Parts: sequence; structure tokens; C-alpha cells
Amino acid sequence: MAKKLPPLKIMVASTIHGFQENLEQVVAILTEYGYEVLCSYKGTIPAHPGKSNLENCRIATKNCDLFLGILRPFYGTGIIGDKSITHQEMEIAVDENKPRWFLAHRDIDLIRQLLKKLFIEETDGLKNRNFKLEKGPILDDLRVVDMYNYVLMNHLPVEKRTGHWVQSFFNFSVEGMNYIKFQFKDINAIRSIVEEMKSKIV
Repeated sequence: MAKKLPPLKIMVASTIHGFQENLEQVVAILTEYGYEVLCSYKGTIPAHPGKSNLENCRIATKNCDLFLGILRPFYGTGIIGDKSITHQEMEIAVDENKPRWFLAHRDIDLIRQLLKKLFIEETDGLKNRNFKLEKGPILDDLRVVDMYNYVLMNHLPVEKRTGHWVQSFFNFSVEGMNYIKFQFKDINAIRSIVEEMKSKIV
């Protein structure tokens, strides 16, 4: 009898407020496919009582097998230092070359393109840090654009970028969920990707 493989651990990183119903959808479909889903909203990230929320989320990101990041036009409230927890999770996924998939609301790229010449430096984030954006219904913090630039790997030369596909969506329940279902439904294919990328880590 073939040995049963442990479930793949997938970290789902996203801001939560106003997105709870969508996260329920994401967690439900990934669980149905056979993944072990790590999601702070669902309370499925191991919470060491001697560590901070940031530390627990960083550890979960480092320990996951694969990573799903959802960028929304809202930066979130868990800001420690100058970055949110979600922002730091996404940076770890990129820095550690985790098998990773990203989705981003189309308004983020729209604002990035509109403000690029004035305020946004492609490689270093925001050029004009004195520029303040009032919270609004479209975008609440320009650090969302920093996060978007990082997962696009704009800090690296084009020829050195891998894993920088970011899927745009407007209606997450339709476009976002279609992307997630297509990418993750074949868990054996995903397991092969995870093993292949692990084998390349030196």
C-alpha cells in the first residue's frame, strides 16, 4: 500500500476587513481540494502564546509549503514598524522563493500607473515619502503599491525574476475564484511544483 502523503500546507495572506466572505470561499475550496490551509482569519495559524502576532505569522509563512497572496486596495490594520503583517508575509514568500501565487485588485495597478511618474519609483517603492494619501474608497494607503511592486519583483532585473505572475481581478467571487480553482485543483501537479522548487534550494 502506498504511503499516504501529508497534506500540503498553503498560507493564505490577505487583509481581512470587508473580505471575510471571500476568504470563506477561498478556504473552503482549498480545503475541499485537500490542502491544509493556514489563514489567520480562520484561526488556523499556530499561535505560540510566547510570540507576537507578527512572529507567529512570519513563522507560518516560513513553514508553509506554498503561498497564496491576495492584494486588495486596503493595507490593513496590523501595522508593525512601517509595514503591515500581510506586507511582511508577502515579502517572506518572495525572499524565500516559496511556490507562490498572487492576485491583485486591478485598482492597485491602475493607481500605480497613474502615479508612477510623480510618486512611485519602480525599484524602491515610493519616491516622494512626504506625499500623503487620504483614505478613500479606492485605495487607503500607498504602501499597497509598494507591496504590489515587491511581488512583481521590480526590485530585480527583469532577467532574474521568477514567480512574479500577479493575476488581476475586479470581481473576486468570479475572476479571483476562477483563477484559484484553476491553479490549485490538481493537487498532484502542485505537489510536483513544491518538490521541484525545494530541490533547487541550496
